[in-house]
Amino acid sequence: MVKVHGPLEEARPALRRVYVREVVLENFMSHEYSRVRVSRGINLITGPNGAGKSSILLGISVALGQSYTERGERLADLIRRGRDSARVSVVLDNSPVDGERPVRSIPLDTITITRYIKRTGEYWHYVNNRFRTKAEVDQLLRSLGINPNNLLIVMHQNMIEEFAARDDSEKLRMLEDAVGLSSMRERILQAQERLSSLMGEVNAVRRALEEAAAAVEYWKSEVEKLSRKRELESRRTALELEFLWSLARSTELAVRRKSELLDQVRSELFGLRAEEAEVSETLRSRRSALAELLRSGGGDVESVLREVDGLIELAARRGVIGYRIGELEREGRALEREIRALERELDERVRAASERGPRVETDREPSEVQEELKFVALQLSSFGTVVGEAEEMYFMADSKFRSLQIRAEELEQNVRRALEEVEHRKRVWREKLEELVSEVNPVYDEILSSVGGTGAIRVRGLEDPATARLELYAGFRGNPATLLDARAHSGGERVLATLGFLLAVQSRVKSPFRAVDEFDVHLDPLNRERMMTMLLETARRHGDVQYIIITPGRVPEMEGVNLIVVQNVSGRSIVTGGQG
Repeated sequence: MVKVHGPLEEARPALRRVYVREVVLENFMSHEYSRVRVSRGINLITGPNGAGKSSILLGISVALGQSYTERGERLADLIRRGRDSARVSVVLDNSPVDGERPVRSIPLDTITITRYIKRTGEYWHYVNNRFRTKAEVDQLLRSLGINPNNLLIVMHQNMIEEFAARDDSEKLRMLEDAVGLSSMRERILQAQERLSSLMGEVNAVRRALEEAAAAVEYWKSEVEKLSRKRELESRRTALELEFLWSLARSTELAVRRKSELLDQVRSELFGLRAEEAEVSETLRSRRSALAELLRSGGGDVESVLREVDGLIELAARRGVIGYRIGELEREGRALEREIRALERELDERVRAASERGPRVETDREPSEVQEELKFVALQLSSFGTVVGEAEEMYFMADSKFRSLQIRAEELEQNVRRALEEVEHRKRVWREKLEELVSEVNPVYDEILSSVGGTGAIRVRGLEDPATARLELYAGFRGNPATLLDARAHSGGERVLATLGFLLAVQSRVKSPFRAVDEFDVHLDPLNRERMMTMLLETARRHGDVQYIIITPGRVPEMEGVNLIVVQNVSGRSIVTGGQG
């Protein structure tokens, strides 16, 4: 298993520009083994068609991890025929400046990035003979400002046509990457992702808030039901106690009424007995008088008869009184029995009521209290099932609702800040792009005017990076500038417009390494010479940038150009020239 060493440290930004010192191709396409030494500044690679010139740039791109290959769909197709593997290496300068290196984690003057390719389809990277993942290599190159996948930095053969055919949005992204503005787009996307995430949270919290509000209302109604049920239960308990005491009270009243009747009976008995005694005394006295009268023989018959009648009347009266006394005595005894029974009942009812609660003073009849009890029981039965923990559930639901309200308010504030951040980043990005276009647009038009044309650069849809696009306009032979298009412009015109744009943005491109392969194949000799001259002059103005220019045509004489000649001898590429 291949050992993976620690992560590569990113280069310190703006410390110095790096450049390619050497390219080594082993069993790569037509190169059996070639060492190509390149220098800072202009490197011009020339030679006949099929000699292997483009293979050098392709080898550099493959070593640096470029995903595009124009010579085959698989990297294995780039291996020299008859070989099982290939190796391409790019040696970068890492010499210290003012005591510090571009990549401080590598204490060497050179950084060698190597890519191995196997016929089986396997491939891997090494950096200074240590295995590295492609992601680590990409990270290192990004820190050095090199992106081999950007057509404005590395333009292979026929890629001018490809660039012209690319979507305008993709062209803008290439431009942003080349001039160092892609980080602004990334920050906008990050801010938009943050905003989208916050909006997702806001929507989720809003839904949860609606559910919590419904739960609060539900439990609030349950609490009200529980409260009303408790009130009715309390009323029922009070009525039950009142009913018991009303029963006791009604018994007390019955005892009182019976006692009053008994008192009346006893009072009447007392009077009748006194009257009976008086009548009996009178009857005895008159009997004695009659007897004396009869013994003495005095008086007449009439007198005797009257006296007898009086005695009979008194006797009858005494009998009536005696009869009445008997009735009253029987009534009195019955009342006494009833009173004793009522008193026993009263004791039972008072005890039963006392067990339920203290005495309730009421003047209502038990039947009246019982009617109200029935009504309360009916109301209670209408409630059905009521949750006993409704109050606790209500407080929990209300607490959750209030917490969600606070969270919703916080999220709304965060969304506002995120919106402001997105708009701020978009504004800065737009301003930078507009500033860039205002700077390179006249240069682009001037370049095209030198070859008899006119041109303009426009950026559209800057309200949103997703819709933003770069539009190149070009016109030749007196025609007005129109949007660059294969149907409106010839192949040569598209080459001139694309090269003009490439040259116009060179002053703003951040990469220390740039390459273009056979840009001039569709140009007539005059325009080819003009564009080559402008390309070389542009490269000379940027002396701290490394240019690799590949052309099969005649090379103009110019000082300070590292000329590399590639020839094919018996199917093998031979590289001559070049300087250290």
